[in-house]
Amino acid sequence: MTAAAPVNPFVDLVLDAVELKTPLRVTGRAHWVDAGRPVEATRIASVAAHAGVVDYVPGDLTITVRGGTTLNEIHRITAAEGQQFPLDPAGPGDGTIGATIATGSFGPLAHSFGQARDLVLGVEFVTGDGKLVRGGGRVVKNVAGFDLVRLVTGSWGTIGIVTEATLRLYSVPAASVTLAMTVPDQAVLLAQRVGSILNGPLTPLRTELVSGGVASMLGLPRRHALLVELAGNSASVAAQKDSLARLAGVTEIPSGVWDRLRSIEADVAARGLPIVLRISCLPSRVPQLWTSLAGIESGFDGALVHSTPALGIIRCILPGNASLASMSGFAAGMPDVTIIYERLPAAMWRDLSPGVVSDRLSRGIMKAFDPHRILNPGILGPAS
Repeated sequence: MTAAAPVNPFVDLVLDAVELKTPLRVTGRAHWVDAGRPVEATRIASVAAHAGVVDYVPGDLTITVRGGTTLNEIHRITAAEGQQFPLDPAGPGDGTIGATIATGSFGPLAHSFGQARDLVLGVEFVTGDGKLVRGGGRVVKNVAGFDLVRLVTGSWGTIGIVTEATLRLYSVPAASVTLAMTVPDQAVLLAQRVGSILNGPLTPLRTELVSGGVASMLGLPRRHALLVELAGNSASVAAQKDSLARLAGVTEIPSGVWDRLRSIEADVAARGLPIVLRISCLPSRVPQLWTSLAGIESGFDGALVHSTPALGIIRCILPGNASLASMSGFAAGMPDVTIIYERLPAAMWRDLSPGVVSDRLSRGIMKAFDPHRILNPGILGPAS
């Protein structure tokens, strides 16, 4: 006999907020409560306590969990079955799956497994008018209906409060090894080095360029480096490792470096909230941009830079006391890329990134799912 599912507590919470006209700040464990534009809310709607496994059948390579379940807990449960949920976003591992989906967060593993929207098969969420909605399903091949999963992913809680998710799992590789290699300063040579890893016979699980400051925080020599994780069966990993070992400046390092990489932003935030931005471009442009950003650590004291070259992403963690003039100059120096601000001082949002919902389609979707503007109002900018 299957126990009755608990009543979703967020339906009444939202209905009460609508009646009282009190907007809600939707959060997980509040690690990123200072991220995004300032939210005009007076109450907190946290999914942190709404946690636990709803259904897990290892043979199906899927697991369904409530929105407050942490990434660490998902890892612990699936690892016992030789499986993994291959999503490694920046931030502590005790972040919730609901917040991870809402922010559309991902990390270097997206090189091999895709982003959050590719790994979430189904969602349950509560809309801004108190409706309980389900999209997707609990099977890998479910493709029927409107793709609510991709709509909710990255919506920052403005469409609904994610209370349940079904996730796609993968088997844990039999063997893996992480290598660090030095990289040249010249853009052409850097492109050749990165290209030999990404476009050659190797099949890296993830790759990441790190600046000298980041390398130092990871316990590595303070110089630019390329981190590479190889995985597969033992013979394949050994052969790939031997192939890379022929290059100069290649060293095997502990695999825990990847977890430390995820936590560097949190370590910086413990000393004062940083400015965080993400530069998005064609992967082929990463070496050129990386080289042009080589001096950022001297230009912004304490700046940190890392990049997932296969995805065309460069993340910059800058000191929170940087001036608006210096930030404006930084952005003006890269006119042909997309800059996504993740964290900024409240006063800078209006000048650097006032909003991302200016088009009619985005405004219409937000109005349809949150007609009373109850959920995280203002986090994506003005809705009208």
